[in-house]
This record gives sequence, C-alpha cells and structure tokens, in this order.
Amino acid sequence: MRTFFSKIKFCFFVVLIGLTQLTTAQECGVVVHHLDVNPVLVNAANRETRITLFAESERPPLKLPFFDDFSNIRSPFPNDSLWEDNMVFINASFPLFPPTIGVATFDALDANGRLYEHASSSPFGADTLTSRPIRLDSIFDGSPRELTSADSVFFSFYFQPGGGFGSIFSGNVRGRAPRRGDLLILEFRNDAAGWDIVWISDSAKYWSLPNVRTLESFCPLCVIDTVEDRKKDFFRQVAILVPEAYFHNGFQFRFRNISSLDPPQHRPVGAQNGGQWHIDYVRLNAYPNGFNRFLPDIAFVHQGDRVLRYFQAMPANQFQGQEDLVSQIPILFRNLDTIWHTIEYNFQITGPGHFWSAAVANTDVEPFYTHGFNYNTDIYFFQRNFQLPSNPDSGVFYFHHILTSINRDDINRSNDTMIQTVHFGNYFAYDDGTPEAGFGFSRQVTWPFSEFAYRFPLRVADSLVAIQIWLNHTTESNPNTSFNLAVWSENNGNPSQNPIFEGERLFLESLYGDTIGFFTYWLDAPLPLDSGDFFIGFQQDNNFFLNIGFDLNNNASNRMFRRFQRGQWQQIYNYGSVMMRPVFGTSESIPQSTNILDRDENVDVSKIRVFPNPSDGTIFVESPENVVNRYEIFDLNGRRLLQRTINSTQFSIDLPQNPGFYILVLYTENGIVSKRVVRR
Repeated sequence: MRTFFSKIKFCFFVVLIGLTQLTTAQECGVVVHHLDVNPVLVNAANRETRITLFAESERPPLKLPFFDDFSNIRSPFPNDSLWEDNMVFINASFPLFPPTIGVATFDALDANGRLYEHASSSPFGADTLTSRPIRLDSIFDGSPRELTSADSVFFSFYFQPGGGFGSIFSGNVRGRAPRRGDLLILEFRNDAAGWDIVWISDSAKYWSLPNVRTLESFCPLCVIDTVEDRKKDFFRQVAILVPEAYFHNGFQFRFRNISSLDPPQHRPVGAQNGGQWHIDYVRLNAYPNGFNRFLPDIAFVHQGDRVLRYFQAMPANQFQGQEDLVSQIPILFRNLDTIWHTIEYNFQITGPGHFWSAAVANTDVEPFYTHGFNYNTDIYFFQRNFQLPSNPDSGVFYFHHILTSINRDDINRSNDTMIQTVHFGNYFAYDDGTPEAGFGFSRQVTWPFSEFAYRFPLRVADSLVAIQIWLNHTTESNPNTSFNLAVWSENNGNPSQNPIFEGERLFLESLYGDTIGFFTYWLDAPLPLDSGDFFIGFQQDNNFFLNIGFDLNNNASNRMFRRFQRGQWQQIYNYGSVMMRPVFGTSESIPQSTNILDRDENVDVSKIRVFPNPSDGTIFVESPENVVNRYEIFDLNGRRLLQRTINSTQFSIDLPQNPGFYILVLYTENGIVSKRVVRR
C-alpha cells in the first residue's frame, strides 16, 4: 500500500500563489495560481453605484480623530465618508491574522477588478487610497484651539505583504507576495497642495531571494508562539510623528503601491496580477501624553470556521443533524488593549422558522500582546449543543456572534460582531463562494487527456440535475479552450474507471458573461444516484489552463482527485476547495428546452443545420425539408429573450449580446425542434 508520504512524493503541485512557489515535479500537471481578475470587484462594479451625499466642493472636511479598520466588509469599496477613491479591495479573504477583521488590499487590479491598462513587467503605479481633506490645523474636542507640536499628532497603521507562509498543504497561503522591487508608499499632502513621501516599504528588504518569501522574514519579532501556540501577529505596525509643517486645514494622506508583473517567460497562462499589500487599523490623532500603541478594542479577526462539519452549504434533505455539525465553533478575536477586559458573549441562530439563543457568557479576556488570540473555553461551553432544526426548511441560517466589553469603553463596535451563514438548499458546497485563486492543469504539461474528480457524500438517494462550476476570467484569449463535465461512481474510495455521465463539450470563453460567478450546466435528464459517495468533475483533451475558482479559506483537499491518460486516480493534497457544486432535484427542476436537441417525431432533425455553434454572434439555420414559421430564444432559466415570425427554410439569427448558452426553439410546419446554442 502506498503511504501518505509516497503519495506526496509521487505528486507535488505547481503552486504560483502566495509566498510559497514549488516548481519541481511539473509532471503532476496541477496548477493553482493567483487571480488575474477580481470577481468580487467585477460584480460589484456592475451593480453598485456609490451614493454621494455632498458634491465634492460642498463636502465638509474631516476632523480629528481619523480612524478606519476596514471592518465593514459588506462592500468591497472603501468608506466614501473617509476616502476619496475606491481603487483598493476591502476584504477578509486575503490577509493572514489582521489586527481586526477586514483590510484594504493593494494589487495590480483597478476598481473594476481588471488589470490596469498600463500594467507591465516594469514597475508601474497601481492602486491609490486617498483620505478626504482633514482639518489638521485645530483641535475641536472641548474648546476649539490651534493645533501645535505639543499635541504630538501621530499617524499609525498596520501593514502586511500579501500572501502567506509555510507549506501549500498548511492552509496558511492566501494571496501573492509582492515581487522584488514592488513598493508600498505613504504620502502627506503639504500646504502647497503637493505630495511628500513620508514612508516607503521596499519588498526587497524582507527577503533576499525571490523564492524565499515568508512572513517570518518580513517581521521576525511579530512571530512569538506561546506555549498555547496562540500568538501569531503577522502585521507590522508603523507610527509616524506628523511634523508641524503639515498642520493645515487641507491636509490629506494617501497610500499607493508600485507593482510589476512577472516577465512573460516566467508567467503561467493568464497569471497577470501583481503582488499584494494589506493595510489595516489606520489612525490619525493627537497624543499629548505620547503615542499609545494600544487601544480599548475587542475585535474579531476573521469570519470563523464553518459550522457544518464538511460543507458550507448542503441540500436540506441530506442534513443528518448533529452528525453534520461541529461540536463547537472556534471564533478568533483579540483584545487590543494593555489590560484584561471583561466581555459579554451573545450567540444566536436565526433562520426560516427558527430561533435559538445561548445563555449569555461573561468572561475575562487577556491582552493580545501578552497572551495572543483568545480561544476561550468559557465561550465554547455556552456554544455546546447549539440547535438547528432536524429537518430544516430551505434557506439561509445566520449564526450571530457578538462581543461586548463590560468594564471599559470599546472604541470601535463595528468589529465586535461576526456573522456566519449556512445555506440549506438543493446543492452541496465545500467552498464559501469567493475564490482566492484559480485551479486547473498546467499548460506546460501536454497530456492528451486530463480529468479532475470531486468527492461528495450522498446520505439518501437523490437525483443529480445540474453541476455548477465557477470560471474565473483570464486576460489571455483562448477561443479553443474546451472541456466537458462528468460524473463518476465510487470504487474503493476512488472515482470509478469510467464516468456514469459525460456532458457535451463546453468552450470556456463562450461561458463568460458581464459578471463572474457559477455557470450552471443542466443535465438533459435527472441522473439517479444511490446513497454513498459519488464524484463530479471535468475532462479536458487540451492543455489550456481552465482557471476554475479555488477557495483557499475552506479545505477539501482529501476529496479532490486527478488522473492523466485514463491512468490511476491520485489524490490532490492542496489546502483549499475547487468551486464546483452538485445540484439535486427532479425533472421539474430542469428548465424547459435544455436538451441539446428535442424533436417532434415528425421532424427529421438530421436535415436541420444550425451553424456555426459556438458563434461570435450570428448563427445560420438551414431547414430544407421543414419550413420554419417562428423561432424563439430562451436563456437557461427558461426566460424568453427573443421571438420572431418568419416563413423560410434558410435564415440568420443574431444571438443576445452576452456570451453564454441559449436555447433556440424552431417551430416548423411538421413540429418543434430545440437546440442549445453558444455565443462566445
């Protein structure tokens, strides 16, 4: 029997993300690399309009103190009451152990989530984050007075070069580290409306070799492990005494980064994004008694681990109660003060027809700088035996965690609440719906045939009706990149040798739309599955990188398999989860007219041609033996987008503008024919 370590030796993975880069054993052919398009920003830019209460000329200047910890992560854009621009990405996905939940991430992508047009392998200006004008001429607390050097105005923030540390199997790799020579810069605006550089961070300071990039080398004093292994602070704090020359009523500050792309010869297909920098906990205030590094603030650090033992979402009818729930929910938070705080912990669960609340827990919390994060057993005691319905209704269940400081004021309440969600619907999901990377097979490995399979457990028999797959956009055009989806049964813990279902060929670029998200492939008919394990996945007979969404915050590494040339299946050990989901239901769940070619028995479909398919926008129909009286175009949700009356055996059709799948229905004199067509 092959041991775990021999499996690892047999199949390392090419990983081009974060601070770890393995370039050996490329025969394995599996690649995970950083995103070159940010889907969260792409989708947000398509749907959000920032509301401005004041015209820029009418907006009043800000007053001291200035503070933002980016903990309002409901929007990926900066708070426009504090910031003038929106180029950076507000998120909790990429940082590792930030001071509080949420950071501002600087990279090579613009506010729309796309690569800057002027991006190149040479250093170029990328993101900028500029404060609103600030009255730095006066103190307004109490009796207004002029600001002087005796007030000791300090500007402070925390920063981290993006990425992670350790092995790709550890789960501590997120984004991508800056390349050598990339910069993060802080500037102050002077009273002549010019910008002065007051601080600069050169990535070359923190690692001497391009491939030796660890957060330990970035901040060796930040990594202090106690006996409990609880203190890991991977953000460095910067505090700057603001010179009196900047005490004017139009003061501003801004961060910006200088980025660069990998040279083309070192760049995997589609991998165009530069390295990342994260900033957090930005403060500007007067400290007459000297700068205070610590503040009374109890704050969550991240979104918490999943509540379901294995999944982020699952079908309601597959839920097995306590068997599918974790025994306790680890919540990571810290006390940023110098003294202990007594806190109150509230924990509630709400959902369709359901409310559950734990008894309020009071406990003492140690300061982070002496004791690290707070894994508090008192809190976990009150979490035990939390309840969900044994037969939950479909919908979203919300897990509310709220921390309240009792004996001291808390300067920032927005970071005191953390909400987790569990979705009971008609699909399984290991991922949380947000990719941090892209997954696929290596372009350098020319396998004639490659397959990926993803294990899911079915507790009770059901019917598979669709497969969802998240397709990241790439900056490189590959019109011939294609794949097909497949389903396998289980055979001694591995996928079966032959699929029990193989879908039609799908062309990657034809599936792209204005927004980025899951593409739903509907099976022509429900596929009955017995209880037990089954596998969904894809097959590929070319060596293009598909760039499927890969979630680095939720692990399903022991459920992913790959093989080449119909050989032996091998397990994939990367930490993370490929963003593919099986969907269940009945024949009523499948939108009408999704079969590749439904036909009336009176129509000889072999005599009807629809070409080219896929198409760049216009298709041609030839029906020499059946006059077409009318045609309709539907999307895969069954919505009719177009209807035309004609009387012809030969004609052209302009497809809807958005790329994707559509259903063409032809009404002929002898019956009805439908065909799935694709716009690239």
